[in-house]
Amino acid sequence: MLINSKQLWTAEGDILEHGIHDGRIYSASGSVGFDMTTPKATNDDVQKVLNAFGGINWRQELGAELLLGWIGVATMAVVFRRRPHMLLTGGAGIGKSTVLEMAKWLLGPMAFSCTGPQTMAAFYQALGGTSRAVILDEFEADPSRRHAQDTLEIARMSYSLQEGDEGIVRGTQNGAAKSYAFYSPFLAAGISPGKMQPADLTRWVVLEALSRKGDAPQLNESEAREIGPRLARLFVSRWNMFQASEKVVRECILAAGGDGRMADTVGTLLASYWTFASNRPATADDANVLVEMLNIKARIELHSETDEKRCLDSLMSKVMPFKMIEGQYLVTRPMSIAQAIEKVCEDPTGNLEITSRLSQLGMRVVQQNGKWRFIIANSPEHQELRRLFSGTKWSTGGWAVVLRRLPGGEESTQRIGAGFGAAKVTVFDVPADLLPANDEGEDLLAA
Repeated sequence: MLINSKQLWTAEGDILEHGIHDGRIYSASGSVGFDMTTPKATNDDVQKVLNAFGGINWRQELGAELLLGWIGVATMAVVFRRRPHMLLTGGAGIGKSTVLEMAKWLLGPMAFSCTGPQTMAAFYQALGGTSRAVILDEFEADPSRRHAQDTLEIARMSYSLQEGDEGIVRGTQNGAAKSYAFYSPFLAAGISPGKMQPADLTRWVVLEALSRKGDAPQLNESEAREIGPRLARLFVSRWNMFQASEKVVRECILAAGGDGRMADTVGTLLASYWTFASNRPATADDANVLVEMLNIKARIELHSETDEKRCLDSLMSKVMPFKMIEGQYLVTRPMSIAQAIEKVCEDPTGNLEITSRLSQLGMRVVQQNGKWRFIIANSPEHQELRRLFSGTKWSTGGWAVVLRRLPGGEESTQRIGAGFGAAKVTVFDVPADLLPANDEGEDLLAA
């Protein structure tokens, strides 16, 4: 690992000439805020930063530790295999901006600090080809503008982009292609940052601020700017220790039931924190303590939200008017798609009007080989389905590919209902919570 600033030097303390090393060009660069002669942070320095980040009561345990871990990632972002992002949320005046300001002071020239809506073009100009960390305040959702989605898109790419990857390629006025590569970990704060997609949730750690601690010590600007370079120098000197700790923490998270992405995101931050806090690599016992404090079960539930689940939920929650028999009368009742499916599963022969309406909507409930199955048309031109998915990212199609990932999912060619021709459909198991309580796989008539 080489650190390229006004000097080119190694983590072991060797000074090199700017030029070509191992096939890479290292031209003279500006200051990164620290160099080989910078003293390393002491345990007291590390504790001061932890205490300052702990000046807020975070809903999640280890909030201050995860923030310190993010500082380590921001210090050496480009060499990380994964660059986790952090989002701070909570009520107004609770101290989120104070945390961001302290992070900005600690990182010095290694941070790009901004406030409010940021456009894609602004990120191109400010971050392209750099590894500066982004500290973004007032990250609020606004459905009338794209800035929040642009930020998440850049963050998504920055999470795992490696040296040599092209990143985003754009054409120029003279016809040449220009690539924009991003290696920036994000630290953002907002009161109402909006709902993230599953792909974003697994790349960001969300910390919710509950209250400010009245007697908590804070770092002033001069202290933070003095400690920051020492923290960076300490982390560089312990890079090998971080790598060893990361491996152990990842294995612990996986053993506790977390998936690979969770191990990449949370594991990187925890190992980074440990690198600051200890002068030896984390053992399996150390990692177990950290993971237990993290409340791993809650985080597993957060990471379990997938596009297929969100797509299914958006479909099942849509309410439509359905005709049905009540007593001797045919009545019209508002009913969600999920409720309509429940009715058909309870009594497939007694709810023919619901079955007919589902067919018009591009759906069918049927029992095959003793198992209730749900069928939905694939065609993105199906107008009824497009209306059902309006307001979601599947409003113009694509639901078939996503829903096929659900249990029992497969593509088939079938009729949606009587009077309909055979067409490409997606078939998956009816969710268990919609099945009759006494459903024991009886040989019911198909709807």
